[in-house]
Amino acid sequence: MLRPDPRARPVRRRHEPSSLWLGHAAVLVALVASLRGYATVVQAGSWQLTVALVIGLTVLASLVLRSLRVPAGEAVGAVVGATAVLVVFVPQTLVAGLVPTAGSLEALRELLARARVLIMEEAAPAPAAGPVVLVLTLAFLALTVAGLALLRLRRGVWFLGVLLLAVLVVPSMISGRPPAASAFLVPAAAWLVVLWARSEPLRAPMVPAAVAAATGLLAAVVVPPALPDVTAVARDWGAPPPTVFGDGINPMLQLGQNLRRGETSVAATYTTTLEETPYLRVATLRDFNGRTWRPVGRDALGRAEGALVLREDIPAEPQTTSISVVGLRSTMLPVPYPATRVSGLSEEWSWNRVGQTLGSRTANSEGQEYEVTSLEVQPTAEQMRGLGEPFRGGLQDYLSLPAVPPIISETAAQVTADADTDYDRALALQEHFRSRYQYSETAPVAGDYDGNGIDVLQTFLEERSGYCVHFSSAMAVMARSLDIPSRVVVGYAPGRAVGFDDDEQQVFEVTSDDLHAWPELFFEGVGWVGFEPTPSVGTTTAFEEPQGPGAPVGEVPSVPQDVPEAPGQSADAAAPVVDDDAPSGRRSLMVALAATTGLVLAPWALRQLVRRRRLAADRPEAWWTEVVATGLDRGLEVRSSDTPRRVADGLRALGADTDALDHLLEGVEVSRYARTETLVATDPRHAQQVVRSLRSQGSRRDRLAAELLPRSLWNVDVRR
Repeated sequence: MLRPDPRARPVRRRHEPSSLWLGHAAVLVALVASLRGYATVVQAGSWQLTVALVIGLTVLASLVLRSLRVPAGEAVGAVVGATAVLVVFVPQTLVAGLVPTAGSLEALRELLARARVLIMEEAAPAPAAGPVVLVLTLAFLALTVAGLALLRLRRGVWFLGVLLLAVLVVPSMISGRPPAASAFLVPAAAWLVVLWARSEPLRAPMVPAAVAAATGLLAAVVVPPALPDVTAVARDWGAPPPTVFGDGINPMLQLGQNLRRGETSVAATYTTTLEETPYLRVATLRDFNGRTWRPVGRDALGRAEGALVLREDIPAEPQTTSISVVGLRSTMLPVPYPATRVSGLSEEWSWNRVGQTLGSRTANSEGQEYEVTSLEVQPTAEQMRGLGEPFRGGLQDYLSLPAVPPIISETAAQVTADADTDYDRALALQEHFRSRYQYSETAPVAGDYDGNGIDVLQTFLEERSGYCVHFSSAMAVMARSLDIPSRVVVGYAPGRAVGFDDDEQQVFEVTSDDLHAWPELFFEGVGWVGFEPTPSVGTTTAFEEPQGPGAPVGEVPSVPQDVPEAPGQSADAAAPVVDDDAPSGRRSLMVALAATTGLVLAPWALRQLVRRRRLAADRPEAWWTEVVATGLDRGLEVRSSDTPRRVADGLRALGADTDALDHLLEGVEVSRYARTETLVATDPRHAQQVVRSLRSQGSRRDRLAAELLPRSLWNVDVRR
């Protein structure tokens, strides 16, 4: 029998420094803790969990591969993180729920394009909409990969500190408000731990290191609040949104973000002799191109409005409204409808024939005090039902529609199926929206259907949740689909009473919270009549009904029960609650758990398959390869010049079964160095016994590490 060389010494593998694990943990903790600093940029929600889980998966994948000595582990970690992003944000585009397609990239592109619009239009903190969360997730994924790559560099820890500082500076630059001081503590502490760990081989004195750590943490708490105001350099995302009635701005595009500003400002106060407090119109929107409603130009022509279209038997009494503009700075003035006269204005103002609104090319509304005479038109319901079909001359623009999805026209037809007149159809539409839909300013943003275009309206009808832009646009489009002329008005809801003036008249106040949009429908002989489909806002339009046992005052046609419902929703169910966070935290957590399990168990599972294949072979060389691989997993280091006998000495030092190892070694040496006709009795059970003995050695922690992180998987040659 061949004997081992007595001069041989076992060669143990040098364990990788603990800074590998410590560095990865520090990057993970620092970046996840930095998410708290972005509370000034994005509203609270489960988006932080989504971003944190993607960061965690990227760090875990890199750590596993680095532990296995796989080169470019950070790049593979980036792939794992990117895959998690696809699974969370665009799962419908993946094959087998994991493999991306061309549609995946297109879906991401669309989300990023949507994110650009939201970032430019929304005031910070913006709603946690899916596209915005996607941008943050991709940004932190890139930061994670960069941070892990810096750990490979000898002096990369200093650049890592700069990177973490930049992460915390960004939200201040966006919102103009520095994050809470505590948001700096954990990232600063994590960086100092890495710095200390990297300095340990240099034997840095403990006292200076402790002083540096204490100084750094103190600076993290004290310095941020003392930094100069950065509001002036904040980006557009952090700046207040443009005024909804700014010069040249489409009010429908700015109405939503102004409603979500969270800061209430007084726009105007007024007194009125009108029986019901009026809506104050500022802009009239007539043209609908499928993407948005557009204001009517000041020089546009159209049918006459106001008193000129009233039938003689329709009662209309002149009333006065005195308005004082406080905080509205615009080239347009709020007025009740239909206005016939205005007095008290300074500078030059002109009537816009379409919509009976007031505008100026040079003047400003702020500080203006004026009195408006308007008509209080009060037909009865019987008169409204007796009106003839409207003459289409001059109304074609109010009937124009692009191609609409079937759900819009079908819903309109079914809601009004029992109505015989345009007036009853209008009431049915109004009642349908107010009774079966829910008001929400954030659900459309979170659900990615904010706006007033055709595609947005389709989703709105399915989700049954939105704000005035959605309700007014949907009712106006449905009315046109029923051949009823319609338009949208933007202005202020009636507001609230705040006291009395010197003449004992009640004073009303409208604020930025009262910004509103509502539809108007045209009726021949009466003109334009406003309706209120938005729930919990204003009062519904319903003229006096004739008295009788079958028609009490205020009765409106019932809504048919076969109206298309959203999937999974009954006709009587309340409007669905839309998650403000997109994607949901539950989905993110499920993806993270599945990916974490896969990352942790994949090396172990692959190692088991390789071991089983080698031990099932009928060649001593395959058995020896598995024995050496098991030794590598247990800490053995093998040089390229080592002979099988020298490797065997290292295996004995690790606790391998000596007798079984000697039998296996003899068979390997004979198969390698003896003549081909030389035969040696070998048995795979010897290799199995050596493997079992090696796997049973060491502490429980060492055995677990060897099983979950088998280093031999990436060893190009384990046959020494």
